[in-house]
Amino acid sequence: MGQSITKYAYSVSGAHVYEKSFLKKTDLDKLLTSPSYEAVTAVLADKGWTMPEDTRDSGKILELEMCRAWEWIHSAAPDPALFDCLILRNDYHNLKAGIKCLLSDFDVDLHFVSPTTLSRDLLKEAIEKHEFSSLPAPFAELGESVYDTLVRTQDGQLADVMIDRVCLDEIYDRAAKTRIPLLMKEMEIYIATTNIKTAFRAMKTGKDRDFLDRALTDKCRTISKEKILSLAEGKIEDLLSYFATTPYSAGTKYLSSSPSEFEKWVDDEMVSLLLPTRHSPLGPEPLIGFYLGKEAEIKNVRIILAAKQNNLPLEMVVPRLRRLYE
Repeated sequence: MGQSITKYAYSVSGAHVYEKSFLKKTDLDKLLTSPSYEAVTAVLADKGWTMPEDTRDSGKILELEMCRAWEWIHSAAPDPALFDCLILRNDYHNLKAGIKCLLSDFDVDLHFVSPTTLSRDLLKEAIEKHEFSSLPAPFAELGESVYDTLVRTQDGQLADVMIDRVCLDEIYDRAAKTRIPLLMKEMEIYIATTNIKTAFRAMKTGKDRDFLDRALTDKCRTISKEKILSLAEGKIEDLLSYFATTPYSAGTKYLSSSPSEFEKWVDDEMVSLLLPTRHSPLGPEPLIGFYLGKEAEIKNVRIILAAKQNNLPLEMVVPRLRRLYE
C-alpha cells in the first residue's frame, strides 16, 4: 500500500466526520414539508449552515455552504490542487460573466460564482483594466481573445462557445493529469453530456457544422465528435439514434421530452458512481465523493428553496430532486 494512498488517511477520516452533517432523506422530507421559505432556512441553520444577513438571498446561502465544503478540502487534502477540476467551470463562468458585464455596464459582483481556483479580485482587476496577461494560462490568452471578439462582433454566443470549449478541454486535461480513475470517470461524464446537450440544442436551433466544430470538445472518449459532425446537416432523430448507442442512452431518451430530466439523470449517474468508494478509509476517492456529494445536496436545497419562494406544490418538486450521497 503506497504512501500516495495512505497520506489521505487523516483527510478521509475528517471527511467521514463532516459527512455526518450532510442532509439525509429524512432531512429533505422535513425541508419539503416545511410551511415556508423561512422555515426551510431555519432547518438549514440548525443543521450548521451559515446564513447570510439577508436570508432571502438563496443564492448566497448556497454559495456559502459550497465554499465551506471547498475550503475544508483545501485545508485537509494533502494535495488540494488535484481536485481543482471539480470547480474549474466556475472560473470560466466568471471570465465569461466578467467580460460581458464590463462591456454592458453591469455589476460583475452580482454575476460571479464561487468557489473558484482563481482569485475573484485578480480576475476582476484583469478584466476591468484589460490586463489579461496577469492571469495564468489559459485564461490570459482566452480572455484577450474573447474580449476582442465581443468588441468587434458583439456576438455573445460566439464568446460563450470560445470559453466553454476551452473549459471542457482544460477540465479533461486536469483530470487526466491526476491519474485518479474515479475523477477521470466523473469528468468524462460531465464533458460528454455537455457535448450531448450542446449538439442537441445546436441542431434544434439550426446551427451548422462549423458551429458544432467550434463548440464541441474532441477530448471525450465516450462520445465521438466526428460522428456528431457527420450528422450535423441531418435530422435530429439521427442524432438521438446515435446517442442511443452510447453509455448515456438511458438519459438521452429524455432530451426531446424533458431536458431537465436529462440533467437530473446526469447528476444521479455522477453520484451513483461515487457510492462504491464512499466508505474507503484511504485514497483521494472519498474526498471526490465528499465534494460532489455536497454539490448534489446543494442542488436539492436550491430546488426546495425555489419551490418555497414560488409556492410550488410537492408533486412538482419531489420528481426534480437529485440522488443523495448516502
